[in-house]
Amino acid sequence: MKILYIVNMDENNKKGLFMATHEKIKAIMKNHPENEYKVISVQFKDTGIFRMAKKLAGKHTYDKSSDGFEFDGIKYKKVYLSIDMKSKKAEKLENDKDRFVEFFDACKSDIEECDMVSCHWGYPHGRIAYWINKDFKKPYIVTYHGSDVHTMPFENEHIKTKILQIMENAKQNIFVSKKLMDTARELGYTGDNCTASRNGVNNKNFYIVSDTEKNSIKEKYNISGKNVGFVGAINKIKRADKFAEIFDKIKQLDSNNEYTFTVVGDGPLKAHVEKECKEKGLKVVFTGNQDVDMVRNLMNTMDVMIIPSRREGFGCVITEANACGVPVVGSDAGGISEAIGIKENIVADGDDFEKRIAKRVIEVLNSENDKESLSKYTLENFSWDKIAEDEASFYREGDIR
Repeated sequence: MKILYIVNMDENNKKGLFMATHEKIKAIMKNHPENEYKVISVQFKDTGIFRMAKKLAGKHTYDKSSDGFEFDGIKYKKVYLSIDMKSKKAEKLENDKDRFVEFFDACKSDIEECDMVSCHWGYPHGRIAYWINKDFKKPYIVTYHGSDVHTMPFENEHIKTKILQIMENAKQNIFVSKKLMDTARELGYTGDNCTASRNGVNNKNFYIVSDTEKNSIKEKYNISGKNVGFVGAINKIKRADKFAEIFDKIKQLDSNNEYTFTVVGDGPLKAHVEKECKEKGLKVVFTGNQDVDMVRNLMNTMDVMIIPSRREGFGCVITEANACGVPVVGSDAGGISEAIGIKENIVADGDDFEKRIAKRVIEVLNSENDKESLSKYTLENFSWDKIAEDEASFYREGDIR
């Protein structure tokens, strides 16, 4: 079979979504060499008056860069959709096919040659697959990763309508957690063409490092005492606005111990969180974005990681941390509980959340944690080779929807 992937991947942002999509595609290609594969990453570019207005307002603009890139031996072709007044109007129409004319012009031969479309991201990427099915009669699969279900459709009614049409017409819908699939039901999705999968972990990137390497990283970043960490975007969805309060609660509840709090990542709330932490006199290391090797090494310095998100698809950093032997305490949002797997380490949202998650962090710190066993279990049960089969099982000739 010839599989055409339509993905949402920026080579300059090789983090959660990028790596989850890339690792699954790489595993499928390795385990099913009998198929032919082509990967197209849909990107965006601001044009015309819309671009000028954003520039004048000092807002970030989307610009065309390369025509493609290669990573781990996989070639990604890039196709750009214009963002302008015309496209904004088109995407609100019930028949929004013209919104994607640039894709169809650039990829007509790729579409005609493929037998199946596999789409990673619900909208607009899944909408392209929807129109491929309507015009070219090609079946499609969509994998949903998080905010394409739990945020975008709830904030925008026309996206909600189109996401539901995408789901209803797909050969299969794959959700990265059961909770995300439940959220799709809340939207109004009623079909049985669905399955809950999960994300995996790359055992070549995430593992327990030597004490020598760990101590070197601690020295580099001045990490001492007990280290409680976070890895991800510093934004409101991740509950970053409450980091300072959570860190302060931990110190208050366990005042006899020295603490370092390590925040790996970047985002719109970074400056605000830094200011709050400084005002509270907390020792917090903000590393900014890091490459995968440094993320692994920084994870290894952590005694506990927290994921207090308000919304979440699955939470790849949880399995990555576990592969490094680091236990995780998180909220009950999205697929976090499925990734953590330890009931006691899930803290329900609600009153005094910050105090309750701080208390659980201290309990984990004061308990026996078998890092080697945690790492071994994670690497054996969350391998991409196993998880990729959830999608690959649908790569067969079947009824065209």
